[in-house]
Amino acid sequence: MTTVETSPVATSVDALARQQARVDLLLARVAASELWGVRLAARDRERLVRHGHFPEYAAELEWTPREVAGHLRDSALVFTERIYRLRTESGPLLADFAPDEPERVAGYRAVPPVQLVQQLRTAQAALFDSVARLTPTDLDRDGVHAVDGPVTLADIVCFLPGHQRDHADQLAALLGRA
Repeated sequence: MTTVETSPVATSVDALARQQARVDLLLARVAASELWGVRLAARDRERLVRHGHFPEYAAELEWTPREVAGHLRDSALVFTERIYRLRTESGPLLADFAPDEPERVAGYRAVPPVQLVQQLRTAQAALFDSVARLTPTDLDRDGVHAVDGPVTLADIVCFLPGHQRDHADQLAALLGRA
């Protein structure tokens, strides 16, 4: 029996594609039900606050599906830029991204949901393409995050599928409120 070793990039690309598709499907269900303003039940918040990246970003669990869509749009844009800079620059300084800034979150509510989802799809496609273009040798490229310090492309590639999964789980819990 022959085993084929899968590269970390291929593994991340597959996982990212699955989670992005899951987010898209869940947001389609939100749109069909017009549940853009629903909030998590206390029991779901308590469960999710121990899940994935939420222990460090618990404020994100206060978001509605519309705010989750806006966040994922913005984070896709931010991570696409970070990947580009890490691939093309030597040791770039990467700006912080504060996802729960009140002005940023209010901006998500200002965009019509249909437009927000289309913007998210465009940003998600660009993020997927930037990850899919990486090679295993790219993963060691590094820079410095303004707050968190040293970061490599491998760190980002490993983070992205889980980030999408966490917010897909959040959207699924929000839909359970219907």
